[in-house]
Amino acid sequence: MQFQPIHIEMTGIWRNLQKADIKNIVLFVGDAVRYQSINQRLLNYGPTFKTIAASLHTPASFATMLTGLNVPEHGVVGFSNVLSTDIVSLVDLDGWNTYFSAKEGTMHEDLHRIFQMAESAHLDDTERPFIWVVRDPGGHAPYNGYDPDTYDQVAETGPEYLNRVAGDDEQIRRDYDSAVNTSLDRFEDAIQYVRERGIEDETLLIYTSDHGELLGEYGMLGHNHVACPELVYVPTTFVHPSLDSGEQETAIRHIDLFPTLTEVLDTDQVDLEQMSGEPIWNKTDDIGYNHFEMVFYNSDLLSNIATEVKSCWNGDGGHVFVESSYKDALLVYLGILAKSYKGKQIRKDRAFIEAFKQFTPGHMTYGAPSFDRTTAEEYIEDLGTRSEAVETTDLDDETKERLDDLGYI
Repeated sequence: MQFQPIHIEMTGIWRNLQKADIKNIVLFVGDAVRYQSINQRLLNYGPTFKTIAASLHTPASFATMLTGLNVPEHGVVGFSNVLSTDIVSLVDLDGWNTYFSAKEGTMHEDLHRIFQMAESAHLDDTERPFIWVVRDPGGHAPYNGYDPDTYDQVAETGPEYLNRVAGDDEQIRRDYDSAVNTSLDRFEDAIQYVRERGIEDETLLIYTSDHGELLGEYGMLGHNHVACPELVYVPTTFVHPSLDSGEQETAIRHIDLFPTLTEVLDTDQVDLEQMSGEPIWNKTDDIGYNHFEMVFYNSDLLSNIATEVKSCWNGDGGHVFVESSYKDALLVYLGILAKSYKGKQIRKDRAFIEAFKQFTPGHMTYGAPSFDRTTAEEYIEDLGTRSEAVETTDLDDETKERLDDLGYI
């Protein structure tokens, strides 16, 4: 369906981008890169925004980044879901050659299944005009343990690495920072390739992440837990010759990426009024929503446990609501204690009570959000009225094994 595009005048640092006639998009998603990890290197690339992630789980966040819809609106909560063909995504746009990265390791096969899109290519094989989306290992465990050419894990799995270092907070943070810097090396390779190809002026590159990472906070490691600032806030940096660099004051959201990119590309295939997000040059400090459902891919024992975490955030903090029974919360917590690296970290930090609080049903506030609990509850209730049914597929043993190697419960 064709829509009349809503052309929004770009303001401030974006005004020159509107004149650039962008034809190509590089969306580079470094997995598990938390906002607290950004350094001057990332800020030097371009305007960098604190960003409210859509979920703590990769498939849900990717579906939001590529559709401009909140998780309940597109329905993708796990790797077994398939995005509805009625929803237009960034990799569906007519008139562009759209690709996922041809690096086959870890999760790219899963993205092809979720978005029902078969095309893949290395960046140097893309045909203009193109949209190229890559899931980079970023700060995902095992930190710095991926083959740069395939993204396959080299020496140990995520759980094996975390079991080896659990309790050694200094090494964990050192390894994590090294992994993020290696991810930025790969992003710089993409920037350099675009420059060498002579398409720098017509290409917008974006570095972002699907969710953050816990490095011992609350006695926890990893990211499949309960929403908190270290997991919800991620960086987003835009790279183009017309854009000035530096940290920006206004927070944006994953849902704002798709409407921003469709405006930049000047396409009439999407209706901005039907999206939850909006172009970022039109933003104020809006509420961002994060949705996480615990999915137990490899455990029949825990398959009937129902825990949902719904939270609302702005740049200053958020309200978190854990929807679970106390019985299920206790089972999840005991399961985490039984997992070697997670239990080891909790025991090392003696964070038994602090860690359990993360899973206790009820409401928590982090920071000083500019909206109250009632406003957050109303926002979540409204989203519930727009929930989308989603197709579910059975995961094969190879996919389950891959997810297990990455550390999913």
